[in-house]
Amino acid sequence: MKKLLFALLLFAGATTAASAQVVVDGVNINNLEEVSMIRMIAQERFLSSKVTIFIDYGQSVQGGSRQRMEVINPNDGDRIKFNSVMHAVNYLISNGWVYQEAMVLPSEGNASTTGGSTQYLFTRGR
Repeated sequence: MKKLLFALLLFAGATTAASAQVVVDGVNINNLEEVSMIRMIAQERFLSSKVTIFIDYGQSVQGGSRQRMEVINPNDGDRIKFNSVMHAVNYLISNGWVYQEAMVLPSEGNASTTGGSTQYLFTRGR
């Protein structure tokens, strides 16, 4: 009986660990021990109700391409299309990240928040 219980607990732990993946530019950031905080940038898409989500974990973004900051589905390699900011927030929380705070930043050269972005800080769950 103890062996069966141990096997079930081991399987449940392995399944949970395998599902905790936040992949950005081919890197599962949940496996990077040196990353303890990330920044999620949410931008509304033009003429769409969906949002574009970028993750900054301190990676090098060569040539300034934000595509290297997009969240990738580990199963098919396609960019994850989030329905809303809360969809992305819940995705990160369900993958072991803890919400800390949000900031609304205006776009460059614009005093209002129109056209700006909202940035969310998350820390690694312990």
